[in-house]
Amino acid sequence: MARATTAKKERPVGVNPKNVQAFDRLAFLHQASILMSTVRYEQKEKEQTKHKAVLKWKGDPAGTVLGPARYFNNNMKQITSRLVMRLDPSVKRFVCKRCETPLLPAITSSTRVKSKPVVTAVTTCNICKAKKTYASHNKDYSLFSNRPDVVVEQNK
Repeated sequence: MARATTAKKERPVGVNPKNVQAFDRLAFLHQASILMSTVRYEQKEKEQTKHKAVLKWKGDPAGTVLGPARYFNNNMKQITSRLVMRLDPSVKRFVCKRCETPLLPAITSSTRVKSKPVVTAVTTCNICKAKKTYASHNKDYSLFSNRPDVVVEQNK
């Protein structure tokens, strides 16, 4: 008895439909962490003296809300590890590996360019003083996610 051949179900190429909500959640957490790291408020004199007297930790600058920003970044890393997903390299570069603070130039980090022995960009976290270096010696290098031969077009 011959079997009738059935056409295979066409799966959409690109994003897995199961992970769409997870990607939306990751995008929200990333945006929320950047927002919380830019919030500033004025401290009262009592809070300033109490803060200096009780804690001698030289972490968060006075008048900033970096705790929730760190929490959002930590939550983002937990989601990606739990669902076995990868963060985009541009998002990874925005997060300090040591303290998980969003690295925003001139707000929570400072960036300088070293020219010897190889041209590198050095980003320093202003909170924990951790340094990240990105070498730029190969002009033809591009991130895997930015290469045109890797991008797959979706049929809509």
